[in-house]
Amino acid sequence: MGTSKANIGPVGYSNPIQEWNNDSVGESSVNNINDEETGSEQEEDDKGNEEQTSTKWGDVKRSFSAFTKNPTKTNYKKFTSNYRKASGGNKKLTKSSIGGRKGAVILLDFFTNILNDGFEQTLEKYNIGSLKDLKVEGAINKISELFSSIDGTDEGSSASGAVIETINKLYNDYADNPELINNLEIDTISDYLEFYITTYIFERISVEVTKSLENGNLSVKQVNDVESQLKSFIEAEVSLNFSQVNFSTIDIKAKNEIINQIFDEAYSLI
Repeated sequence: MGTSKANIGPVGYSNPIQEWNNDSVGESSVNNINDEETGSEQEEDDKGNEEQTSTKWGDVKRSFSAFTKNPTKTNYKKFTSNYRKASGGNKKLTKSSIGGRKGAVILLDFFTNILNDGFEQTLEKYNIGSLKDLKVEGAINKISELFSSIDGTDEGSSASGAVIETINKLYNDYADNPELINNLEIDTISDYLEFYITTYIFERISVEVTKSLENGNLSVKQVNDVESQLKSFIEAEVSLNFSQVNFSTIDIKAKNEIINQIFDEAYSLI
């Protein structure tokens, strides 16, 4: 097993990152949302616009710069508060997390199948085949093919990155005793889901925010240090409590509703 990361293919850029030099909220909204999703929730979006106009993206950039210079919890909270408000609030961030939510549902299905049927049977069910003759990277790539339906936009690439990290963590956790993966429990699945969501949020913020540092004066090491601090704060702040939910016994509609609630809560905590 080991610690290698896999690569599930090239990433597209059909959705733009935030326009840091443009304070017009209308032109700097978070990644496009499907028309089907916005149609039934337009009234909710209109309410969110009031919150969105209260904080401009210039404020997000300034608060992020302050965090890079002094990565304290106070500066982190100011930055994430501005980021959340400028993005239209928790609900709009959740709705725009299309790839993130899709990845969470697929991940849950995969884990609950392991819970119910065992690892080898799950591989057969998903037509993945045996992983015994594959090296770590090849095995992770094979499992990650389950998530190929996640789009190649910036937001989707954040979900794909979080999936890779989660599958990689799964392999590392059971590297010494691979047979124990068949003893996966609900609480363990919840831990993996929390890991996925916090990793996704970090990956998305990194795409939307830290790319603004590319033209700055920070060295590669400084950027890496800032991202490490940012990830640590997100992991510390986002503590989700859904271990009592038996994901293996609920239908897809209920599962999607729970995922939406989880993302909403997660964004409220960053």
